[in-house]
Amino acid sequence: MGLSLSLRPAEPGDLDACAQVYVAAAAVAFPWVPPAARGPAAFRESIQDEEIWVVEAPDAIVGFVSIYLQQRFIHSLYVRPDRHRQGIGRALLDRALGRCGGHAALKCQEANRAACQFYLRLGWRPMDWGWSEAGPWIMFAY
Repeated sequence: MGLSLSLRPAEPGDLDACAQVYVAAAAVAFPWVPPAARGPAAFRESIQDEEIWVVEAPDAIVGFVSIYLQQRFIHSLYVRPDRHRQGIGRALLDRALGRCGGHAALKCQEANRAACQFYLRLGWRPMDWGWSEAGPWIMFAY
């Protein structure tokens, strides 16, 4: 992650920017999901009772992770598509793992091959599979 980026806990005023990151990243990650199901309202519903961390560039928030600490579950990890492959996702995932005591789980849509490969490269291992409205998913554990 570059020196001009900062990783910090999200503040209430960051949620609109996080929703924008979510909408942009979800359009790339889940193009088969109807836009209404991956819009700002879906983002806001999905983060209830979760701790959120953001990566901020000088001009905008470029990524975030949301964690459901009670279950050590990393619920969301999104980085603006134009900022992929810059270490942002890895930094967010490392912070989330630290907040979960070094062990956590997350789900990834099976069709989101790039994300599945990302988790595998970082040492996450498949532990379960299932199906949702968005299609088959894989549960990874670390």
